[in-house]
Amino acid sequence: MTPITSVRCPDDRCKNARVGDVIRQPWHQALAYAVTGRLLPDLGLQDRADVDALAAELRQRVADGQLQLLDHASAGSVPADLRTRLGAAQFTAALAGLRTALDLNRSPRTAPGPSRPLTADERRLQADVPPHHGT
Repeated sequence: MTPITSVRCPDDRCKNARVGDVIRQPWHQALAYAVTGRLLPDLGLQDRADVDALAAELRQRVADGQLQLLDHASAGSVPADLRTRLGAAQFTAALAGLRTALDLNRSPRTAPGPSRPLTADERRLQADVPPHHGT
């Protein structure tokens, strides 16, 4: 929860705010948009991101057939109006945590290639060392 340090605000969420007030932000809406590509206004406003609660909510919606998760989730895809007043570092960290919680950090698995002897070029490249190596 980060208190505001200035009363300048780009929208009406902090219309009557004073320095030191905590402004509720669309943390869950922005994070959900990054992993679903859909605007979910019913997620409301929060003082800070609760990754575990949001992950549970999104998993339930996926199980109910309401949503699909995107493997290529990105903070850059979130509309600017959702990111307003969300700290970039905090948002990126929360998104990384959400991706992990939703198992979206999977690396593509490929089968190892068949074992074979190195070609002459591969052996030459493997033996190649800088001139100062070993001295």
